[in-house]
Amino acid sequence: MNAAVAARWKELAPLLDDLLELDAAARAPFLAGVADSELRGLLEDLLARESRRGFLDGNSADYAETLIGTPPPAQPQRIGEYRILDLIGEGGSGSVYRAEREVDGYTQQVALKLLRTGLRDPAEQARFRRERRILARLEHPAIARLIDGGFTAEGVPWFALEYVEGEPITRWCDARRLDVNARLRLFCQVCEAVEAAHRALIVHRDIKPANILVDTQGRPRLLDFGIAKLLDDSEREDDTRTGLRRLTPAYAAPEQFSGGVITTATDVYALGVLLHELLGGQRPGVAGVADTRNLSQKIGTQSAEAAQARGLTPRQLAQRLRGELDLIVATALAADPARRYPSVAALAADLQAHLHGRPVSARPASAIYKTKKFLLRHRAGVAAAVLVLLTGVAGVAATWRESARANAAAAEALQQAQRTAAVKDFLLALFAGVSPDESKGRAVGARELIERGEARLAETLATHPELKSELSTALAGAYRQLGALERAFQLADQAVAAGAGGDLAAAARLERARVQQAQGLFDGAESDLRRVLGDSAAADSHTAARLQLVDLLVEKGQPAAARQALDEALAGAAAGAAAGTAPAARLRMLAALGPVQFSAGDVAGAETSLREALQLARTAHGEKHTQTARIEHDLAVILLQRGATEEAAQLLAGAEATRQQLLGEHHPDLAQTRFNLAVARQRLGDVAAATALYQRALENQRRSLGPDHPDVANSLNSLALLAWSQGDADTAIARLQEALDVAQRSQGGAHPSVATMLGTLSGFERYAGRLDAALSHARQGLALARTGLGETHYLVGVALVGLASSQNELGDGEAAAASYREGLPILDAALGNRHPDTLQARAAYADLLLSLGDRAGAQRESDQVQAALGELPAGHPRRARLELVALRLHVAAHECAQAEDGLAAAAASLAKGGSALLPDLASAQLLLARCQTETGNSAAAQTRSAAQATLARLPYLPRRLRAERG
Repeated sequence: MNAAVAARWKELAPLLDDLLELDAAARAPFLAGVADSELRGLLEDLLARESRRGFLDGNSADYAETLIGTPPPAQPQRIGEYRILDLIGEGGSGSVYRAEREVDGYTQQVALKLLRTGLRDPAEQARFRRERRILARLEHPAIARLIDGGFTAEGVPWFALEYVEGEPITRWCDARRLDVNARLRLFCQVCEAVEAAHRALIVHRDIKPANILVDTQGRPRLLDFGIAKLLDDSEREDDTRTGLRRLTPAYAAPEQFSGGVITTATDVYALGVLLHELLGGQRPGVAGVADTRNLSQKIGTQSAEAAQARGLTPRQLAQRLRGELDLIVATALAADPARRYPSVAALAADLQAHLHGRPVSARPASAIYKTKKFLLRHRAGVAAAVLVLLTGVAGVAATWRESARANAAAAEALQQAQRTAAVKDFLLALFAGVSPDESKGRAVGARELIERGEARLAETLATHPELKSELSTALAGAYRQLGALERAFQLADQAVAAGAGGDLAAAARLERARVQQAQGLFDGAESDLRRVLGDSAAADSHTAARLQLVDLLVEKGQPAAARQALDEALAGAAAGAAAGTAPAARLRMLAALGPVQFSAGDVAGAETSLREALQLARTAHGEKHTQTARIEHDLAVILLQRGATEEAAQLLAGAEATRQQLLGEHHPDLAQTRFNLAVARQRLGDVAAATALYQRALENQRRSLGPDHPDVANSLNSLALLAWSQGDADTAIARLQEALDVAQRSQGGAHPSVATMLGTLSGFERYAGRLDAALSHARQGLALARTGLGETHYLVGVALVGLASSQNELGDGEAAAASYREGLPILDAALGNRHPDTLQARAAYADLLLSLGDRAGAQRESDQVQAALGELPAGHPRRARLELVALRLHVAAHECAQAEDGLAAAAASLAKGGSALLPDLASAQLLLARCQTETGNSAAAQTRSAAQATLARLPYLPRRLRAERG
């Protein structure tokens, strides 16, 4: 047995196959291109044995058996519950059998993979368990799903996958003589499946024809994710050692040989090899073997069989592959991962662009190239357009000749107007149907039309600034609706820079402001809107600018300024009688008024405005329209605020469906709707659905808006609150700190949301016992709230109460009492003395007074709380928390007979309140155990044991609990 050959046989085998197919003269250059000197030496040694008898009588696998000397293992009869039928495949990591089992009266067939017995060390067993978890997470129609797994009696791992009846993709395509386009379309389906795995943070690492079967219905199915490597750091282990690395050399990326980092780029490379083979009938060779030829250059007379399988001659096949397909394959096969396609989706997008005649990203986008692609895509339309333009020019020329005796300046002006009108009409015809509302969700078609219009814009309008401004503005709006904010901003910027005046310039600034607001660039947006309002030549645009300014000021957290802007907009609309009474104008007004009323605290008024706006929108536009979806979304947010969660969830689900259909999966408006739908699902108790929606919203926001957008901060904040509700204080703090960093970068340090997050973070830290940090963040939040909102805003009162809690926990009772005395009047005035937040703050103040020895003051505050409890239902955890302060007063006065039943009821209610109420639950249990001891109740020991169990769940024991525990 040759140990060196055995150790590297998986790399040697494909190279040896290729070498044996070459004549003697061609072998030396091939060997010279093998960069690995050890590999090259082994190949030379094997070739030196070629003359030995019997060498060429068998294939490389037969020869391998003589070199390695490993007899084939006996086929097992049964593995687990499965009866083995036959062997269907073997690889470096194990054997695959067709097997079956009886399940609920029917026979289920599977593909059962049994790993090699030599892989049974603990590291391999850990790998196997991890691979089962990986496979279980994959759900895609084109990926064979995991059914079962386990270990044999000898400890050999196995797993059972869905059995796919099919052929390897290359053999399937050749057998049916598929042309190049059909192969590309099938390959794009493979890309969709691999991209789905990448979104689940899984890299396949062994993509090859044998792992991609085409089933009897012509659908590709991906097999064997058993050597996939999970990208999530939390599940990584040291599995990159050479001894454990498994690969198929002909399809492996350079980093797999060098021990580099395995990423999604590894699969991009393997897909590039597969694409090379599907298109040209041959593989590019093993990574590391030098070959600078393009795919099309490898098609020669010896490729007659491959060309015939694609319905072409070798010359025709080479011509078909030359150019874009050469570049696409070369980009996927780049040795440096950073120079490959950034994702499988990007590779598929270029192939789709090639199929549809659009420019591909792998090729430099010159003006000539774009023009050529445009002309090829629209042969008939261009011919018709040229005919129209020539007819128009002929008509203009005839008119000019007939009016030759007229004033030369007037004739020139007329001619220019006619030319401009003709170009404008032609271009506007090109743009028909570009917006998502008109295309009804055909996002690809809409984008194609926009790109077409943009190309014509650049070609035709360089000398027409007014028309360029108008059409650039329209294009920017269309790109904004599709979520392409960077491109939208560039076009809006071009529209502003075109130098038009009056309402055209105003429209350009309004659109640029909308884009900047969507990007979170509030100052730039407001500057553009103020410029429009200050331009007397754009008076017709002032109402639209004020309405947009209202929306912007609401988002900036300035409700008073927003209300003033809305009043000005209403006054401006009233000045024009027709505009003030039209249903469309009323719809716009109500849609803007609702959020302003809501931000100012008028929840009922906001609901009334938006319900009427929704009715008008449905009448004017129907259900499937972006404005209808926006109003549904805004109304649902208000309903969430007042507790109508079921109706809110229904509205949000409708808005989500509309926005997904019309705007596409990656639009920021869809992310915003999913975020609020997550809030609704969370409040309805569906934590799993809420978590998934939050995560999808966050992923979309980061992708479409960037990592430093306010919406990203909001999603992170909600994920922090979700973790908090589940008792995971450390995760809640980490997510909230991340949210705070994003909010500070995107909205500035003085924004109200930053102050709110600081207060929430302080509460989390206090719960976890990080008291110094809690005090510091409470003070920062209070300072920001005062600076940004004024002394009387309710958030200032909330911040003062949070500061008091931190001061009290640190032992500074007098300072805490002062903070309560300052904050409570603000809450009374802003929220009312019966609001739950006000009542909870007053109850906390009563507890503090009790701990300071002021029983009279504590009783006075407690009485106010108890008098306002009627609006909370009996048995509600929040009501029990408020009742607890009165019960503590009874216990302090040694009135256990009066308190015992109430404490038992409070403990039962608080136990249903989740992790956030654990401190109150522990307090009720400790006080109940004390009273039961005093009254001789035999349940005292059991209650004290329950209290100890609750205390053990807390990361930190507050001062009050330490005192109550004794």
